[in-house]
Amino acid sequence: MQLDCFDGPLDLLLTLIKERELDITTVRLAEVADQYVAYIRLMESLNVEVAAEYLVIAATLVFLKSKALLPPIPEELIEEGEETPEEVEERLRQRLIAYSRYRSAGDELRKRLDDEAGYLYRDGGDPTTAIVQRFALPLDKLSLALAAVLSRAKSEPSTLARDRVSVIEQMAYVARTVRERGSARFSELCAGYHRHEIIATFLAVLELIRRGRIGYRQDEAFADIDLFPVTHSAREVAEAGTASEG
Repeated sequence: MQLDCFDGPLDLLLTLIKERELDITTVRLAEVADQYVAYIRLMESLNVEVAAEYLVIAATLVFLKSKALLPPIPEELIEEGEETPEEVEERLRQRLIAYSRYRSAGDELRKRLDDEAGYLYRDGGDPTTAIVQRFALPLDKLSLALAAVLSRAKSEPSTLARDRVSVIEQMAYVARTVRERGSARFSELCAGYHRHEIIATFLAVLELIRRGRIGYRQDEAFADIDLFPVTHSAREVAEAGTASEG
């Protein structure tokens, strides 16, 4: 079960911490409470069964933040067996560290899988030999598509200050749009955007592709990028398209 582009509440919390370039082993988790709660409020709709998992972490972060703003509780007033705020934070921190290790391991395995996906093996009829053909990921075509969209971006007057666009917000927007529509074009997602908004959206698309949340297809250089939800059949289409380009 996922909340848009995140694999659960720990994934969202870890992403917020890494986005601020904080160390999960030393950061006071109360520091990201506001961002965590704000992100949940941004969601247009929540599945009740999934929301409970996110709200438990949100409640824990709010608890830690409230305790950080108050004087320490005298030891004589702490009931026997009751967890202190420090113990609650350390327990959540250890869960987060363990999840970070699992996610890093998953990213490494996914990278190896992506690397292997660039090879096609075929039996050459001789058990001592094999015919091997490699297909390269056309990153140059993706960059050309980005350049084409940027060329159509709105001009940005230097006298106006604009709000910064969060990559994780754009990840949620792209993932939700692709899921609801069934497919979407990169140019459509960036319609009416300024340059910094287009770049944030492009980075969001790359991260979603890296995580395997969405697939993409591009027929030729400078062509628009078609984005679609990743299913078993969609993955086969994407691999077939990559093979034909090789």
